Amino acid sequence: MKRLLTTLLLTAALCSAAADTVLVAQEPASPAADSESAIRRRTAVTLNYCRAAPHRIRRHPTKPVLVEEQQRILDNLDLNQIDDPEVITLYRSILDEISQVEVTERERVVIDEQFRRNVHRKLGTDFFVVGAQVATGQLGSVIQTGANSWWDYRNNEARRDADTWKVEKAAMSGVMTRSSSFLDSFWKLSRKNEIPDRWLIRDQELDQLGVILNERDPDRRLRMLTRLERFMECYPPYWYYVARTQQQLGQIAAAAETYHRLAEIGSGHFRQDDMMASSMANLALIQEAQGDPGAIETARMAWEHSNRNWESNLVCAWVLGRHEEYQDAEDLLLCNLDERLEAEQSTVALVSLYFHSENQEPLAALLQDPAVVRQVPIPGLLLCARLLGMEKTPASARNHLASTLSATRRQNGQNRAIAVMASPDWKLNDAETRVSDGQYTFRFTGYRPVNAGVELSFVGTDNSRELPESFQLTVNYPGTPPIRVTMANDRRSAADSTDSHPVIAPGTIRSRVPLLGSAINSFAGGSDYRIESIEVDGIRLTMHPEQTAMEEDPEKQALKPDDLPGESSPARKG
Repeated sequence: MKRLLTTLLLTAALCSAAADTVLVAQEPASPAADSESAIRRRTAVTLNYCRAAPHRIRRHPTKPVLVEEQQRILDNLDLNQIDDPEVITLYRSILDEISQVEVTERERVVIDEQFRRNVHRKLGTDFFVVGAQVATGQLGSVIQTGANSWWDYRNNEARRDADTWKVEKAAMSGVMTRSSSFLDSFWKLSRKNEIPDRWLIRDQELDQLGVILNERDPDRRLRMLTRLERFMECYPPYWYYVARTQQQLGQIAAAAETYHRLAEIGSGHFRQDDMMASSMANLALIQEAQGDPGAIETARMAWEHSNRNWESNLVCAWVLGRHEEYQDAEDLLLCNLDERLEAEQSTVALVSLYFHSENQEPLAALLQDPAVVRQVPIPGLLLCARLLGMEKTPASARNHLASTLSATRRQNGQNRAIAVMASPDWKLNDAETRVSDGQYTFRFTGYRPVNAGVELSFVGTDNSRELPESFQLTVNYPGTPPIRVTMANDRRSAADSTDSHPVIAPGTIRSRVPLLGSAINSFAGGSDYRIESIEVDGIRLTMHPEQTAMEEDPEKQALKPDDLPGESSPARKG
């Protein structure tokens, strides 16, 4: 009984001690401890960047890699975040590596150039002498001269190889010296800051990461990245690749969490950090899709990380524009244009921003430039014209609209038919189209690509063979008001056709015209249809294109149909 009581008392004491231990373990870490841990992690990230730079230089010692590592990493450091002189020593060793690689490469070039000059000079001189010896019949000297020439060539080659080996030997010796110095500084910093070994990457992990990133299957890539996590805890590019792969797989919540983790360890190392800007832009995009109001602040954070990443500028401008932060969005787009970063997409985005903000004055100013007008898709251009009205819509925009759509008459058996030619800017493949002459609706039979555009074919549903003087083409894009285009008979085309062809009585069918292996029947006169007016959401735009409207852009000439083949692809929705 006494032994049992002793056992129970001992057990109670152990349980009490264990409970006290659990309570102590659950106490939150002090702010000082958190700060110290953050400093250690920050130092580990710096060391890993220092490790990755020379690793990439040695694996790919090309000029673009050297320039990128110097400009994007070394010349881009945020010196305010570096407290330890040993870190500067590490970065200086990387600069020495870049410098030595450049010098070594230049020495190789000089040696090769000297070798080629010596060989060409020697061979040229000796063969000139050979020619003289042959002319004088001294065949013995010819053989002797030829042998000496090639022997000299081999001597030059051997000298070239020896000189190159000296360069290689010096380079290898320098690499070993710098590697030893790098390892020494690396070890001192890691010991000084008590950095766990698992936070530091090695060359083999970087090689493995490079192999993983070449994996095309995102599911497999993510699995391989996950297995590498224990070696990459303090290497920001790893978390960026994980988040991008999760985003690619549609794992939006996981990607957002990874981007947040990346922001904790990856911020503040560089003055211009394109990777962090892209990460924040993607995070803002995810937050916007989830209805998170934090998307606005995240988009602004991307700008603070870097303003030279045109893709993140575009994404963040879109997010800010949706929240009517038009001034900030405009600044991002103008930054792209001022720095000539993907000007075409940025211009279209700026036009869209001015439209949504109803900022008519700069919108009209942009559309006065024919080059800008040609970059804007036709649906967007029509919406801009609706906003501006006919009076404020620049002539360049109206002429461009008038020049991008035309039609011609066709015959399909015993039925009348119409072929509509449109430039790619109309994006008719993404729309539903319908043709009506006010009395009958033409049946859509298919479309096919043609030079500088697409051709849509419509066949009349009645037995009439007479085509109308005008018809209406209705275009429906998802999420936009219907666009009604009135196409009228082009008298200029009819007059040109009359001048260039014999007069044929109305209703008479012209002979077959073979083209591209097919033949069609064209109606007398070959009359075309041109845009007369466009109606968008109650706004009617009357077109009066100048004669030169089609001639300003040679690519649009292909949109003037001249007996194009009547075959069409299988019918799609219409």
